[in-house]
Amino acid sequence: MQTYYPAFLKLNNRLCVVVGGGKVAARKTQALLECGAVVRVVSPSLSPKLAELAVQGLIEHLAQAYTCEVLEGAFLVVAATDSAEVNTLVAKDCEVRNIPANIVNEPQLGSFIVPSTLRRGPLIVAVSTAGASPALARKVRLQLEDIFDESYGELLVILAEARSRVMSEIADAEVRRKIFSALAADDLPGILREQGREALCARINEIIGGC
Repeated sequence: MQTYYPAFLKLNNRLCVVVGGGKVAARKTQALLECGAVVRVVSPSLSPKLAELAVQGLIEHLAQAYTCEVLEGAFLVVAATDSAEVNTLVAKDCEVRNIPANIVNEPQLGSFIVPSTLRRGPLIVAVSTAGASPALARKVRLQLEDIFDESYGELLVILAEARSRVMSEIADAEVRRKIFSALAADDLPGILREQGREALCARINEIIGGC
């Protein structure tokens, strides 16, 4: 089985090409847009969702069949068509051009796969089975949703502010390390859920002052 290197990519203002105009292509496009990518969709026709994005000017739509020229300037490519022939051609063209490619229905043809992802604000948990069982990856992700609830998004925003404060006010690296470890070990999510933001901030201040 193929072994993959896990990584997170910065896609801000990067051109990402999606080949295909159906529901799967729409999901992939939406995910790329949420990460700040510039998205070019290549397909003679578009699903209602993609058509709406095109009308709003949120994507570039090339209303044509796939040709290798559409890859010009691409940072990465997603092939999400229902044609095995087109998907294979996209994979080959990307390989020649050293462009990372995800082939949705045939992941073994591409150079990267997209994991099942849980997002809670800045917290991103990615689950992959290396293509062996996407359904199991989704199941694991759903189980994680119960562990990492919506409170983690707000918590991490507050912790980011606390970290910035510690970094600017405390010069001793060992003291900073102890503070960050204590913050991670404490039941801050529970405090936020049960007592609210004010109690959480008070507890964070207590930890910072006690280290």
